[in-house]
Amino acid sequence: MNKTFQKVIPIITLSEFLEKARKVKSFTSSNGRRYEVQRIENDELFFLRLDAKSDEEWSMNLKEVYRAYEELDDFATVNFKPFVPIAHSPARGLLLHLGMLE
Repeated sequence: MNKTFQKVIPIITLSEFLEKARKVKSFTSSNGRRYEVQRIENDELFFLRLDAKSDEEWSMNLKEVYRAYEELDDFATVNFKPFVPIAHSPARGLLLHLGMLE
């Protein structure tokens, strides 16, 4: 059975979200993959997948992660696709790390 995720902090402003996200140094996805934040530029979070075989840097737009949080009711990773084209699991992992989903 797939785990469902619920909003913990249903009302948060974009600026509050960005402030919380800027403090993150590392986080883990719901399936245990580990990510290390490299930097944030223009609301784009750049990170490494620590469990990957390559040193490829990935990124996700924090404003789009916030928009997904605002608009979604079902936080299955596939539902993040319209908001963050590649980093579905990291996007949900970041929201979990920030205590915005449980």
